[in-house]
Amino acid sequence: MRITELFESANEGKPIVFIDMDGVLADLYNHAAELHDVEHYKNMTPKQWESFFKDSDAYHLFRDIEAFPTANTLLQIAKKFAGGYRILSSPLSFDRAGSIKGKREWLAKNIKVPADEVIFDHEKWKYAVQPDGTPNVLIDDYGVNIRAWNQAGGTAVKYQADESPISVVVDALEKVFPSDKYKKDFGN
Repeated sequence: MRITELFESANEGKPIVFIDMDGVLADLYNHAAELHDVEHYKNMTPKQWESFFKDSDAYHLFRDIEAFPTANTLLQIAKKFAGGYRILSSPLSFDRAGSIKGKREWLAKNIKVPADEVIFDHEKWKYAVQPDGTPNVLIDDYGVNIRAWNQAGGTAVKYQADESPISVVVDALEKVFPSDKYKKDFGN
C-alpha cells in the first residue's frame, strides 16, 4: 500500500482541509500594488496584472513575497479542527516550474505548521469530494475557485487574509467539524 493510499484510507469519511497560498497565506496582491506604485491592488488594471505576472521572475516572486501575520495561526486552526491540512495552490501557467519552486521555498521559509501534502493544480475543484463522497473544505480567496469547489460538492470558505477576519474560517470549520472543544481555543 502506498503512503497516499494509507493516508486516504485514514481520512475516509472525514473532510480534508485544503488551503490556498496567494491571498490566504502569502501577501501577493499588496506586493503587486507596491511594485506598480498603486495605492491598492484593486486599483490595478488588467494590463498591470498581466504585466506583473508575465514580467516577474516567477521563482523569485513567489519565494520572496511576505507572509501574512495570520498565516501560521490559520494553519494551526485547520490542524486543530481537521487533524491536518493540505496546501492547494495554482502555479503560473507560463512558468509552472519556477512558480512551484518559489512556492515550495516560500513554504519552507515561512510555514511552521507543516502540511500533510502540497499540491499545485489549477483545477482545484477536482479535490472537492473524496472517492467515498465525503465533501472536503477549501479555504481560498478567489471567487472562481470558491464557486467551482461548491459546484463540485465541496465546502468552500472565502477568506482573504488582509480583508477577512480569521473568525470566518473558525466559524466555517465549526460547522464542518462541530465540537465545543474548539470554541475555548479560538474565542468563539
